[in-house]
Amino acid sequence: MKKLVLVLVALLVVSVGCKKKSDPIPPEPVPYTTFKLAGVTKTLSIASSFTKDLCSTSTFCCRYTATSDNSSMETLKLGIPGDPVVGNVYYSGLNRFSCFYVNPTGVRYDLTSSDSSYFSVVFTQWDGQGGWGKGYFSGWMKSPTNDSILFQNGYFQNKIWTMGTK
Repeated sequence: MKKLVLVLVALLVVSVGCKKKSDPIPPEPVPYTTFKLAGVTKTLSIASSFTKDLCSTSTFCCRYTATSDNSSMETLKLGIPGDPVVGNVYYSGLNRFSCFYVNPTGVRYDLTSSDSSYFSVVFTQWDGQGGWGKGYFSGWMKSPTNDSILFQNGYFQNKIWTMGTK
């Protein structure tokens, strides 16, 4: 009986020791946006999820800010008309497409529909509820005093959330 118990314990030790370790779960992506303005790369890493329930005119929107304590006015909002479709180009002048940027000093820049102020967003991923939306943006926005800024190499990624759905 002692020999049987020793054999069973030895087999248990060997089976536990030989068990293949599973691959670690990769970390979940982090919401953020990055872009270049006047040759300077900026990153805004505080974000509200893409949502369709809290947008004023767009179907899906999200905001990115520089800090969570509201001490920085720097904000970028992207608002998409309809449910985003991967590969579609959303651009200034489309009904319910809205984007704006507030610089660190509080000056707001908006889209205009003129050809000289073209701004576009393209999604490369849209997983739907609970997933991720990712894509690129670039183009011009103008302030109320007609100052223009050019967004280059814009990239965003964010979680998708819709109130009232599971």
